[in-house]
Formats: sequence, C-alpha cells, structure tokens
Amino acid sequence: MSAPLIQARRVRHPGASRFGRVLTAVGEHSRQALGFIQPGETIQGGVERLFLEMGATAGGFRLIGGRLAQAYYHVAGPRSDSARAVEYGAAIVIDGEALVVAASGSFGPSVDGKPLLHLHGALADAQGQGHGGHLNVERCIAGVGGVHVHLMAGSGFRQAADPETRFSTFFPVSELNDAPYEPH
Repeated sequence: MSAPLIQARRVRHPGASRFGRVLTAVGEHSRQALGFIQPGETIQGGVERLFLEMGATAGGFRLIGGRLAQAYYHVAGPRSDSARAVEYGAAIVIDGEALVVAASGSFGPSVDGKPLLHLHGALADAQGQGHGGHLNVERCIAGVGGVHVHLMAGSGFRQAADPETRFSTFFPVSELNDAPYEPH
C-alpha cells in the first residue's frame, strides 16, 4: 500500500510582517465552562449567549459534538484580482444535517465593538463525507440534539487590522488589559 500523494502550497501574504506570528496574552483568572447551543439557534447566537452568561467579552471556544440542521462553510484560495494572498469563496452548503467532528474558534469584539466569532471546523454530511473550512456562524443552525461547546475565558481576542495579511484578524488580549492590540 502506498501513501497518498498530498499537494502543498505556500502562501505569501503581501504585507510586511511587523511582528511575530505567535502572540500571547495571559489572563490572571482563567475560566472554563461547558455550554449548549439549543436546536434552532445559530452558532453565532448560541456562543454569544454562552459567553454573556459567563460574564466574558472575549475568549476561545470549541464545538465538541452535535449536529447542525443547516451548515455553511467557506474555503480560501488565491485569486488574481485580490490585493490579498487568499480570499474566501462563496458559501458551500451541506445538503441535510451535518455532524460536528471538530471545530475551534475565537470570540471577541470586532473593530466596531460588536461581538465577532471566527470558527474553523470539520463536519461530516449524512453520507459520511468530510467537509471543512471557515464555518459561517450566522448561517449554521444547531440541529436535533443541539451542539455542545467548551468555552475558555480570561484571555481572549480582539479584531484589529493586520498589515501583513490585509485582513482584520484576531489578536490576543487579556481581561486584565482590555486595550485593543495594535501591531507595530
């Protein structure tokens, strides 16, 4: 039996890197909780509600099981008409229910201060076919049995412009220092 051939690509972002790619923030009082997104609730609404119940404005989270009644995701690829190295494509819709295999994300304030989730994950459709990418949290809806969530707060994320990728991405912040992260 031979190993499968896997093709890799290297992506170079157009902007200059002005800081290390590994950034950290430390929270003095780390908190964790298990939560549940109700059937019919969007991932966005459910995760926002759960962090609000924790009294947290930022954190990380993982979907640790459940089903989606509606599942939409996006994948990124290069486009010649973009000033960025990659762009997310149109939504890919999974017909019928999808099983949450694994997903992890960031929660925190957007550049305009509104709650923002960024979630990447792996899903399986009713035939067992794998799917994955950037989950559209406003359009993914918890299915029968809901979705279980592991939430982590104490340090979290805030959206800020990233000069290297030319996207607004999440940067770490601590609840002890809630000032927006400004790369320099």
